[in-house]
Amino acid sequence: MSVRGDPGFTLLEITVTLGILSIVLAIVYGVFSQTIEGKELAERRADESAGARGALARITRDLENARPVTVNSNSGDPQRTPGRTTTTQSTFPPQRGLFLGRVHADRKSTLDDLAFTTFLRRPTATTFAASDLGIVHYFVDAIEPSSPVLALYRETVFSLGGDLFDPDKPNPAASTMVLEGVTELDFRFFDGTDWLDSWDSSDSRKYAAAPSAVEIALSTLDQDGKAERYVTSVDLPMSRSLKSPQVVGRPTPRP
Repeated sequence: MSVRGDPGFTLLEITVTLGILSIVLAIVYGVFSQTIEGKELAERRADESAGARGALARITRDLENARPVTVNSNSGDPQRTPGRTTTTQSTFPPQRGLFLGRVHADRKSTLDDLAFTTFLRRPTATTFAASDLGIVHYFVDAIEPSSPVLALYRETVFSLGGDLFDPDKPNPAASTMVLEGVTELDFRFFDGTDWLDSWDSSDSRKYAAAPSAVEIALSTLDQDGKAERYVTSVDLPMSRSLKSPQVVGRPTPRP
């Protein structure tokens, strides 16, 4: 009488099992890989969005603290050059009071700049109560002289320092980078009736000391080279008691 032994698994069964296991592992790995990539993409976009929103928040805080003071300026018409709104003078003392928004159209994208009088914390101050009246200037420039990458900068000029503000010659020592990879910076100004592309408080015949509101449009490039656009509006309640400007011309509608 013979005893029947355990037959075990055949080579065919093992091959089929390994094939099925390989397919299952491939599916699980694919799902896991897509989840990791999606998580990294979401985190990267969140970081990029946070940077742009942080820049808008900083401009908003400065605008909300803006203090337009009495402007004693020449009332002559500002001289205009193609693609840029210029002012009636080249330099400004910070204590005088200024609200200047200029259109720059000499590049493929809109890269405006904005300067206004506000209260600033002094660099040497040990408490937030130590402030000074000065000018904040937001502008876009290359991160290096030969670099195609643009960045948003914030320049500050303090009245106690005795320096004059020149909108065409930002001081590198007084400027800090706010956001890198900027492709557009567009400001519009509400005079109570219309949205205007520029503002120049030094021309008191056409503009008030400050607009009623400011719209900010900021675009940045993500790591994939795609432009992300962020838009916000800032109400300026301190300008409501100011005399409304009599603006010449009509605003250019935003596309």
